[in-house]
Amino acid sequence: MTNTAKPRSSWLRAATVALAFTALPGAIVLAAPAGTAAADVCASAGRRISVGGCVNIADAVAPYVPPPTYYAPLPEDPPPPPPVSGCVGYNGRWVHASGCN
Repeated sequence: MTNTAKPRSSWLRAATVALAFTALPGAIVLAAPAGTAAADVCASAGRRISVGGCVNIADAVAPYVPPPTYYAPLPEDPPPPPPVSGCVGYNGRWVHASGCN
């Protein structure tokens, strides 16, 4: 009596395992929550008396951060435009307009 079910069973098992491994990364990506980022730091101190607290670092530092105009330009930022000025003169007869330095 020969057993012909064994090769088919192992082939079916291998196909099932391969299919499971190919579907697993997609399931992980779909199950990952989008969420939002937060930078909270919590600390506690004390030996017998415990004092603790949490603070959001971004909110705590925000009043002390200079505005973006004070920052140095980044290499990918475009250069500032050249200064533009103009002079207009009138001598009673002629109007003269030119660029001034």
